[in-house]
Amino acid sequence: MNDQSFSRNIRALREERGLTQGEFAESLGVNRQAIYTWERGKVKKPRQDSVIESICEKYNVTEKDLFGYNDGLYAKLHGLALEARPSSVLVPLLGTTHMGEFSDEDECDRMVEVPASVVEAHPGGFCVHADGECMNNRYPSDSLLFIDPHMQPFDGCAVLAETEQYQSIVRKYSKGSTALMLSPDSHSDAFDDIIVRADDAPVKLKGVVVWYQAEKDVR
Repeated sequence: MNDQSFSRNIRALREERGLTQGEFAESLGVNRQAIYTWERGKVKKPRQDSVIESICEKYNVTEKDLFGYNDGLYAKLHGLALEARPSSVLVPLLGTTHMGEFSDEDECDRMVEVPASVVEAHPGGFCVHADGECMNNRYPSDSLLFIDPHMQPFDGCAVLAETEQYQSIVRKYSKGSTALMLSPDSHSDAFDDIIVRADDAPVKLKGVVVWYQAEKDVR
């Protein structure tokens, strides 16, 4: 509690109700000097809890209204209140993909938690569960990946790609004038580039990977 929280909140309450110090004091059964002392910040709170209870009951306010600083009555009346924000948000987990070769998608229908700041920065995003070692320089196998379906892919980013047969993969993206390359980013040399040319079966980019969560790690 800030030293001035009660003083500015109690004055804000009195003025918001259009009361003089005398009228406010009379309604609470205290003398005017007490109100003056409170509003001058000479006390952090009244000595008697019954006075606080009386204020809350008579004026339909909470103790947080009276003693909060960023969320007290003064802040609320002046548009300064900082609303509590959730630390995480539930987003859809659409299924399982592979970091290696194109694999059949394993669809699912449940929600998983992602940091609220990530979701706010990438509205409309979704998660997939990804396994495989093809991208282990970036993402461990069995990672939860958050995908932004609206972000424009750029060279070097990781993308979720899908074939016409609904097989999907996560790989590093690069695009030349005549071909799309989906490359591994792994400390293993067991994976080759996948090159998609104009006359090949089309590959649809479902979005860019913007966040991941490993089993015991959050990024």
